[in-house]
Amino acid sequence: MALQGKITANRVIQSGGIKSKTIVARNMTISDSATLSSLTDVDVSQRDDGSMIIWDNATSTFKVLGDIDHANLSIVGGSF
Repeated sequence: MALQGKITANRVIQSGGIKSKTIVARNMTISDSATLSSLTDVDVSQRDDGSMIIWDNATSTFKVLGDIDHANLSIVGGSF
């Protein structure tokens, strides 16, 4: 799966008497070799079959965990 990208300058936009130019991303390219574990804000050190992704506000990272246990939520991913 390859996505291609191109960034172009949009035409002058006028709103409320103010003229401005914006840059609009029309497409983007993602490498076929990109993986979740290669992202710097994702911790996959505890991944296992059936793992889920949860945001950890304390470390500002996503964590990939088999069991999610939070004061308001408990989820067990199971085995596949």
